[in-house]
Amino acid sequence: MKPINFKEATKVLQKPSTMTDAECASLHVWSDGKQCVSCWKPSVWERVRILFGGKVYLGVKGGGTQPPVFVTGESPFNRLSVTASIIAYLGVVVHYIATAIKMVWNNINDEKKRTNFMCGFIMSIVLGMWFHPAVGFFSGMLAAAFQEWWESKGHGKIEFLDFFFSVIGAAFAIPFVLLLNFLFM
Repeated sequence: MKPINFKEATKVLQKPSTMTDAECASLHVWSDGKQCVSCWKPSVWERVRILFGGKVYLGVKGGGTQPPVFVTGESPFNRLSVTASIIAYLGVVVHYIATAIKMVWNNINDEKKRTNFMCGFIMSIVLGMWFHPAVGFFSGMLAAAFQEWWESKGHGKIEFLDFFFSVIGAAFAIPFVLLLNFLFM
C-alpha cells in the first residue's frame, strides 16, 4: 500500500533520518494532537488479495510494543448516522429539483421550448389515445431524441432543454390520456 495525500491532512510527517527512502517515506496526516490519521491506497493486486482474502495487516516500526492504532475502510472524518445521511441525500435531491425548476422557469418564455412542449404533449395525447399512454409518452421521447439527432447533423442548434421540454410535454399529457380513455373508451 502507498500513503497518499488527502484533503483533511494537516501536516506531513518526515521520515526519520536513520531510515532510507526504501524503508520509509514522508506521510501526510491529519492530527488533532491526540491522534494521527493517514490515508493509504492499495495497489490493484493488493485490492484483489483483500477482496478474496479479506485481511489487512498493520505493521508499526518501533520497539517491542505496539501503540494503540486503528484500521478502517471508511473515512473517519464524516461519520454520519443513517438518518443524517438520508437527510443530506434528500437535501441534494431537493437542490437538483430546485435547480431544474429554476432552469425550466427561466426558459418557459422561449418560443422554441413552448413549441417542443406542445409537440411532445400533442404526440403523447394522440398516440396515447390511439394505442396506449406509454406508447404516447415514449413516442414523444423518441421524437425529441430524433429532433436533437437531426439538429446535430447541422440542421439547428443542439440543446438539452429542447429535448427536456418535449419529454415534459409528453409526460404532462399522460394524466389527460388516462382521463380521456376513462371517459370515452
